[in-house]
Amino acid sequence: MSRTTLDARLSPAWRAVLLASATSAATVIAAVVLSSAAPQLDTLTARLIVVIALAVAAVIVVATSRHRDLLWSGGVSVPLLIAPTLIVLAPFAGGLKDLGAQTTLILVVGYIATGVFEEFWFRGVILRTLRIWTPLRAALFSSALFGLAHLSNLVFGANLWVTIAQVVGAACYGVGFAALRLRGTSIWALVVLHAITDIALQLGDVSSAWRWGIMIGGDTALLIFGLIILRKAPKSAPQEVLPVPLATGSARQ
Repeated sequence: MSRTTLDARLSPAWRAVLLASATSAATVIAAVVLSSAAPQLDTLTARLIVVIALAVAAVIVVATSRHRDLLWSGGVSVPLLIAPTLIVLAPFAGGLKDLGAQTTLILVVGYIATGVFEEFWFRGVILRTLRIWTPLRAALFSSALFGLAHLSNLVFGANLWVTIAQVVGAACYGVGFAALRLRGTSIWALVVLHAITDIALQLGDVSSAWRWGIMIGGDTALLIFGLIILRKAPKSAPQEVLPVPLATGSARQ
């Protein structure tokens, strides 16, 4: 059975689930193989290697498939990005932590790679797979899958309850980012915002309690933001993820 025939036989929901499951399976397999081949690696370095591999794979899949226009489609609407930018920069309000040059470099590179992988896959390929749905439904479903994908953190030794909290938070976060994409924001702009989010949470000089408060508050704010900016979206998005005009002007293409 050809890939085209298989796609035709699967519903958008099942295609999206399979795509999300593939990334989770790849993450688990890569982590297991890496731990067997190089058991001396620390968790931070192992995660860096895995996420870079996933980012490269995601870009290759997009660049060599019918989704290649994700590399250049969309634009940047400054009014639309003001609120999300302020939200993701919040952890820097207390200044910067000094974690050392090597750790800082690993974190920055790793989170840039994470942004590339997760945005290209979840707000790119998977969200586009759901394009025949209403924008709100597509945003909610793709974001739920995005949240569940964080269960793969358990293979790196993450705490179960912390991981569950990450699943819920990531799903809320994803709604805001899916809404931005559905309103015409480019994948690259989302990559930058995503990377800044993770880097700020690690390098922002705030206490653990404040960090959790910022994460919960930021994820909740992005959920509300996403629901608000999708309120005037058309009831269906026929063939493509297209920008929905803003009251202040449409996103540039």
